[in-house]
Amino acid sequence: MFDYPIDLDTPEACEIGFTSDKFEGYLWQDGKYIIISSIKSLQPRQGHLNALFANIQGKGWGIKVTNPLPVMEAICKKKGFTLTQGPVEPGICDDIVDIYVLKGSNPVDDKT
Repeated sequence: MFDYPIDLDTPEACEIGFTSDKFEGYLWQDGKYIIISSIKSLQPRQGHLNALFANIQGKGWGIKVTNPLPVMEAICKKKGFTLTQGPVEPGICDDIVDIYVLKGSNPVDDKT
């Protein structure tokens, strides 16, 4: 189960650059990972997603991108994410989806 959502413009979101002038959507905190399941860049090709990834990793967290659209999938591959498959949220939504994973500097022991 995800620990909690990270909404745009909250103090935690602002620390990693997840702000409403750059993105739409939400993130999830899940242990030592930030889950990206639904975000949209409002300023494509301006480096905001790269900065978001760097800020997340700078805090020691890993990143998981669930069931990405083709553009995000290409970004994940380019950034060295590892493709896995698993349930969106075990016990709540057991649908098996693609999950791209980039481990952080403080990875937790898990199956993805």
